[in-house]
Amino acid sequence: FFFQILVDMKVSFIIFSLLFVFALCSEEGGIPVSPLPRFTCNPYEVEPDEPAPTNVNQLAPHNIDVIMSMGDSMTAAFAATAGKLLSTPLIPREDRYLSYTAGGGSMQYTVNNFLKLYNKNILGYSSGQTLPIDGLEIFGHHIDPQLKEIVGLNAGISGAKVQDIPQEIDYLVSQLQTTYADTIDFENSWKMATILIGANNLCVACHNNTADSPETYGQLLNSSIAQLEASIPRVRVNILPMFNITQVYYWSRTNTYCTRIWDLFEECPCLTKDSTEQDLQTVNDYAVEYRKQIDNIAAYWQSKNSSTFTVSVQPITESLKIINGALTSDFDCFHPSELAHAWLGSVIWNSIWLPADQKPTNATELMINGLEFVCPDRHTYMQ
Repeated sequence: FFFQILVDMKVSFIIFSLLFVFALCSEEGGIPVSPLPRFTCNPYEVEPDEPAPTNVNQLAPHNIDVIMSMGDSMTAAFAATAGKLLSTPLIPREDRYLSYTAGGGSMQYTVNNFLKLYNKNILGYSSGQTLPIDGLEIFGHHIDPQLKEIVGLNAGISGAKVQDIPQEIDYLVSQLQTTYADTIDFENSWKMATILIGANNLCVACHNNTADSPETYGQLLNSSIAQLEASIPRVRVNILPMFNITQVYYWSRTNTYCTRIWDLFEECPCLTKDSTEQDLQTVNDYAVEYRKQIDNIAAYWQSKNSSTFTVSVQPITESLKIINGALTSDFDCFHPSELAHAWLGSVIWNSIWLPADQKPTNATELMINGLEFVCPDRHTYMQ
């Protein structure tokens, strides 16, 4: 839907002119974000004839051959580097090359780039930008991400809801069997997949439709994970819980430009100037229930004790707080900025090597107090 909004903007010169008046520049406010430290982990020696592991719970960094992502415009990194309205380019890009997990851009703090230190042949990362035309729907079906060699295995679709994850899985299967047919061993390579989904369901939670209820969210996400297990061999899945997105709305009201942009776009229907406190509370309540569903889903798949497939929650976004305007896009004051993607990638990296009781649940605390990278060794396994 982002692309449709932007096309409408391009057609309407009047709206452009009015927004030019309102596009006021102001200093980013809030609690200062600590600088990310240099990633100084060193690779370890691996014997060239070392056999691949046979258990999904014994995957060291060098064992991950393929990185995959699913989600919405946050995973597609929409507008992460975009400037304010009327900046060039007029239509913001999906900056997939810096997306927190699968971004493969040079010097970007992403899980892929950290893993690449241990396995230089890892595949699936995104290498560039795409236009958000995947936000368009035809007969209720999103257009698949284009420029497939750039997109790689980041199947994130702008505007996606949990109902769209099956389409993203189909896209991954197609990519693995076509674009990567000669470079990825479909049956035997170990794959890591990350899912962050639900923001667009939360954005209409106040409408109280069954399609966006926590129960439906849980059922659809669980059935999608079952589809993933049946479709792609040897996968370790990370799920990121949805944070309370109402705080992004509240933050926008502290900045004149952001307030004007939110009022114009109304890209989150339950978070507008006309929304009631009950509307916002419903969004928050649903976010809490979505997180409970995610925990239950992970527990279910872990109880199956499969040697080739499992699901873990990386709870870093559970209590995430927006503490500084620099963490949101300059364009729409909604989507994560390049800085936010770097922090998410860094905290996810630490989380995947820590046992459940040591995993950080609030990336914000690390942003304030600083982060020290976890440097796994040959016998550190993903958790």
